[in-house]
Amino acid sequence: MAQLITSPKQRIQIAPHLTLTSDLFEIAAAGVDLHTPELGSLRWEAFISRQWTLVPDELTGEPYKAELRLSKFSGVNYWLAPDRRGGEQPKPHNHPWDFHSATLAGLLVEDRVDLVDGELVHTPGVEHPAGDVNRVGRETFHEVVDLEPHTMTLMMYGPGMNHWGYLDADGNYTQAVAPKGFLARLRELNPHQR
Repeated sequence: MAQLITSPKQRIQIAPHLTLTSDLFEIAAAGVDLHTPELGSLRWEAFISRQWTLVPDELTGEPYKAELRLSKFSGVNYWLAPDRRGGEQPKPHNHPWDFHSATLAGLLVEDRVDLVDGELVHTPGVEHPAGDVNRVGRETFHEVVDLEPHTMTLMMYGPGMNHWGYLDADGNYTQAVAPKGFLARLRELNPHQR
C-alpha cells in the first residue's frame, strides 16, 4: 500500500513487485513534458498513486510490467521482464490501436512481424534505446524479447478499432482471449487498488 511522503527524493513501494524512486519520477515527468505536453506536468502524487497496475505474464503469473494510465490515450510502462507470451516459442501479438512508444529509460528489444504486400516479414532484435520512439501499427505483430533493468516507456495510442491477437510460427492468427486464471492473478498482484 502506498505511503504518504512529503518529498519525491525517496523510494516508495507501491506493491510487492513495484518500488518507485525519485529518479524514475524525474524520467517519467520529463517524458510526459516532451511527448504529451497537453497533459500538463506529471505530479509526484500521481506518479506514486494506487493507479499502477502490475500485469501478469500469461505463463508464469509473475508481473512483467507495471502500467500507469495518464489519460484515455496514454500511459507509462515500467518494465520488469520481457513480454514472452509463448515462453521460448515466438508468440507475437498485435494491438487494437496504432501507438507510439517512447523509451524514456533503459532499452527494449523486440521481434517484429509485419505484413508487407501479403507476405510476413520477420525482423528480430529491433532495439529501442532511451530517446527512441517506436511506431507500431495495428497490423504489426511484436513481442518484447529482452530489456535492460529499469526500462520505462511512455505509450501514446489512438482509439481501439479492431480485435487483437497472436501469430503462430506458421503465420496463423488467433484472436486473444484472457488465459484461465489471468484476472484472478491480476487482482492478486494489485492489492493496492482495492
